[in-house]
Amino acid sequence: MKKPKLLVVGSMNMDLFIQGADRLPELGESVLCGEYGYTAGGKGSNQALAAALLGAEVVMVGRVGKDPNGDRLIQELEKGTVRTDGIVQDEQEQTGLAVMLLQQDGRYVSYVALGANRKLCREDVKKVLEREMFDMILMQLEMPIQTVYDTYVLAKEKKIPVFLDAGPAMQLDLSPLQGIYILSPNESETKALTGIYPGTQEETERAARQLYRMAEPKYVVLKLGERGAFVYDGKKGAFFPGFQVEAVDSTAAGDTFGAALSIGLCRKQGLEEAIRFAHAAAGICVSRMGAQTAIPTEEEVSAFLEKEETGERK
Repeated sequence: MKKPKLLVVGSMNMDLFIQGADRLPELGESVLCGEYGYTAGGKGSNQALAAALLGAEVVMVGRVGKDPNGDRLIQELEKGTVRTDGIVQDEQEQTGLAVMLLQQDGRYVSYVALGANRKLCREDVKKVLEREMFDMILMQLEMPIQTVYDTYVLAKEKKIPVFLDAGPAMQLDLSPLQGIYILSPNESETKALTGIYPGTQEETERAARQLYRMAEPKYVVLKLGERGAFVYDGKKGAFFPGFQVEAVDSTAAGDTFGAALSIGLCRKQGLEEAIRFAHAAAGICVSRMGAQTAIPTEEEVSAFLEKEETGERK
């Protein structure tokens, strides 16, 4: 089977994670935690590596500093077979850094210093699109918003479908993204975009309809954590439950879900089958510590689904 060819445009960060918090601190308060460490991350970088591990040919467009963190981020992607010739090492900027506090239940908060990500621009994307074609473009909001809009314009010129993972959470004018292929926020991102937190079935459906009115995508795909996903196509919506797993770290789960869903759709899988593949990939991811180190391979996802089918997975 021919590999889907994906272009990922987005952020690349070094992640400093602190784990073991039993709760988030109030202002002026210290909370004692357990361990800490550094790992390669960034929403764009996570999606690129996830897509490569899950069976796609991937080119990454991003910006890092010309520093040890930037070198490491590029090396980690190359180890995962991601092509890095679209990455710019900027001598004037530091590599982006995310500081992440992980609770014991796997949920997290993070602060992101964008660094070189702030200078990711239209020309960076255009250079790659001028030399080759792609089955789909994946992007996120952890970069200049104008670059998000510009990337969509460039993609439309080439008739390439675009998957927007609408994180991190922010208010955003979606009108320049009219007709985008997939718009996919999580719960907090949905609230930021619509003012509606999708905590109940009624609120979820209402938020999805609102997002559809704002951008008229092919699909609105709401990521609902342990509740699964809700998909709306402008006429009807459906819930797709996820798999029951023991969650320890959700850092890269959304990025992995988006990459897996994109691959499934590029392979012309039905929507239900593609989301099942994405849920399995994200389920494995949340059961492991770390961001990129938690992302599963295509073989691991296939084994997970096979055990689910045969009832071997407890």
